[in-house]
Amino acid sequence: GFQILLVTAGEGWYQEEGKTARKLVAGDTVVTNKGVKHWHGATKNSWFSHIAITSGKSEFYEAVTDEKYNTIEK
Repeated sequence: GFQILLVTAGEGWYQEEGKTARKLVAGDTVVTNKGVKHWHGATKNSWFSHIAITSGKSEFYEAVTDEKYNTIEK
């Protein structure tokens, strides 16, 4: 399985567990391999639109806490 994110508008973040968050803008593409724990969502001052293409079963983990999210843009 894998997940492909095609960013269509706005600004967002993508972060794999244990790695630094990556800022996303329209036109960016992210490919996540099976078993890689990650999250993606809007930046604090923008909205975020994307198309997600997934192969295999999606597995959802715990929500990103406000405390963790708020450390990204400092």
